[in-house]
Amino acid sequence: MPWEDFEGGRVCRITLTDQRTIGGYAVTADDACLRELAIPDDVFAWFINADGWLVLIDVTRKPLLRMEPSPSGGDFYAQRSDQQQENLVLSADDQ
Repeated sequence: MPWEDFEGGRVCRITLTDQRTIGGYAVTADDACLRELAIPDDVFAWFINADGWLVLIDVTRKPLLRMEPSPSGGDFYAQRSDQQQENLVLSADDQ
């Protein structure tokens, strides 16, 4: 689940599947919710790049969000304060 990195921040549900698709692996997501997190286009797929970052892309393979892996593993982080946007964390849903 991606969530804004502050108390009371928005949380959106996203499922990263292992089903291959053009550009990576399929994603199911609440795109309206993701737009509220300033991810402007519908997320189509995901992949891990050569540096270990998780990348979400649209149907044209345009990167929408790049997230750095946390040093402790399991989570990914997008530092976006330089873009005047809230930082995001992507963590596994344990429920």
